[in-house]
Amino acid sequence: MHFDIAIVGGGMVGGALAAALKNSDLQIVLIDATPAHFGDDARLIALNETSIHFFKRLGLWPVLEPHAAPIERIHVSHRGHFAITRIDCKEFKMPVLGYVIPAKYINAALYSALTQANNITLIRPAKLETFTQEKENMSLTISIESTMQYLQANVVIGADGSLSTVRDILNIPIEKYDYQQSALVTTTLLQRDHNNSAYERFLENGAIAMLPLRDMQAATIWTANNETIAHLMTLSDEDFLKNLQDTFGYRLGRFVSIEKRVTYPLQLLVAKQSIKDNVILIGNAAHTFHPIASQGLNLALYEVSCLETFFLSSGKKLSLRHLQIDRWQERFSKHLSHHLTWIFSQDQLLLNSARQVAMVGLDVLPGLKKRFAWRAMGKVH
Repeated sequence: MHFDIAIVGGGMVGGALAAALKNSDLQIVLIDATPAHFGDDARLIALNETSIHFFKRLGLWPVLEPHAAPIERIHVSHRGHFAITRIDCKEFKMPVLGYVIPAKYINAALYSALTQANNITLIRPAKLETFTQEKENMSLTISIESTMQYLQANVVIGADGSLSTVRDILNIPIEKYDYQQSALVTTTLLQRDHNNSAYERFLENGAIAMLPLRDMQAATIWTANNETIAHLMTLSDEDFLKNLQDTFGYRLGRFVSIEKRVTYPLQLLVAKQSIKDNVILIGNAAHTFHPIASQGLNLALYEVSCLETFFLSSGKKLSLRHLQIDRWQERFSKHLSHHLTWIFSQDQLLLNSARQVAMVGLDVLPGLKKRFAWRAMGKVH
């Protein structure tokens, strides 16, 4: 079987690229190692304006919007220190700064769109075993249960996450930094409305993000060292809720209850090379960042948009030789997430003072704040 594009990884990134090309003349195969069980995905995704525009262009926003909560204001603080930074959508003459939506709804919307496309073949669960370059084609070997199947494609897309099989087969080296931290994710029911405000509260060794969700709920992402997160996971729901309330404070009022808690390890991972022969890595396969600045999926969707434009203008003779992606957003995301993580985890007098000056400066200098915010929303200004 021959395809124009083989996408390895059927999560939000691989699914988004396939969905972006579903009305093209390109024949696409999407290979994923997991069954289509979206209800198990506990991640809570903050989408910037550029990502929202992407889903609108795909016609998926009417399906996603009922599950999406707008962010109209962002409030950043540091526990035990006076400075705060506030960003309001009105400052930028925008209706919202972004939206928060559970990942399971994004996955379900993408999967529904792909099953209706005539030019997309879904193969799941299936595992990529190997692939080789043969003249102008890539030859892939995949296993479906105990059966081997052989495919050919002009281009292979590695969208298979931080533990990328595509990256390993190509022997691409990586830059890796283990933060020795984990993220605890849950949903918190609030006693009063959040008024579409998002909060990021930095702690001595991590941060708590409380992002607005529908129905007086907040997406709760608590990052800290592995020992702290492991301890928090041993607490009863009642004790965890009290700990969360005491640590975060009462800016969102009283917390009523929480849902199931899940954890994810945190690391910085950047592939030294993202394109090799006719293979390209995107999403977490190319770069995995700390979630402190909510840049991961937004950056991946920017890459998907670049690839969509490239493939639609290339015709049937696909080659990555002339592909160019502006890496400003990747560099911004990497430095923002990495340096914020380090700066706010240090408890030193000079750094404490510098943090306060920086946060106050960002809050009172509109030009600086606008530049920072627009970069975070995926814009170049």
